Amino acid sequence: MQTIVLTTFGNLVIWPAVIASFTGRIRRHHGSGIVALGSLPVIAAYALEGQTTLASFFAAMSALNAWGWWKGGGGDDTKRRLKSWARRFQGVRRTAPQGA
Repeated sequence: MQTIVLTTFGNLVIWPAVIASFTGRIRRHHGSGIVALGSLPVIAAYALEGQTTLASFFAAMSALNAWGWWKGGGGDDTKRRLKSWARRFQGVRRTAPQGA
């Protein structure tokens, strides 16, 4: 029962994003990001059923869509945020205390 729910939920997220992306309502990289997220419940459903081939296929497609989202500019805010966090954690070089 839960595999049907997960697959249906994934399809309800994936197909409107694909249609909106092809009709030009949303940008292609935004559609890729939505499809990558919508693929996760489908991957979980196939993994729970033991259909590893389909789970692997959808995982690869999800990775390609996530890469398209990241390279298309969808990850710019995330990249900027990670760089600002990295600036806070710059290491300071200190010498070890010397014994008297």
